[in-house]
Amino acid sequence: MSQAVQRDQGRQGPTSQCSAEDRERIARRYPPPQGRRLRIAVIGVLAVLLVVWTVWAGVHRSVEPVRVQVFGYHVVSDYRVDVTLDIHRGTPSDTGSCTIYASSIDSQRVGEMHYEIAPGTATDIRVRTSVKTFSRAVTAQLENCQAHR
Repeated sequence: MSQAVQRDQGRQGPTSQCSAEDRERIARRYPPPQGRRLRIAVIGVLAVLLVVWTVWAGVHRSVEPVRVQVFGYHVVSDYRVDVTLDIHRGTPSDTGSCTIYASSIDSQRVGEMHYEIAPGTATDIRVRTSVKTFSRAVTAQLENCQAHR
């Protein structure tokens, strides 16, 4: 026999020297962990719920109920730009708002207006509005379009 095997055989664990009464007392003092499976199941259910909620929230927020685009604009004078907007709503009752602004040749804002999208009878509409300017504009653009939920 090798020396390592002889040494291992000569060793005795801490409970080998204990009486049955001591072993029972130690078992009561340090009970085995309870509910490990329950904790794992609860953590698993919470993880699944978190994933489901994340997917739902992402899909729900990714669908914009109101989308607005500038279809065109026409500079009428040094003091006015007519803007044509294409508005798409998920349902005709969806509402929203946008800021329309006009810029001069040197990219300065020369006019701005807040446009409210009211509920209607159709999902897709084209509207025309005017932006008053204090100097000649060369372009019109949208900013901060949002749906009212």
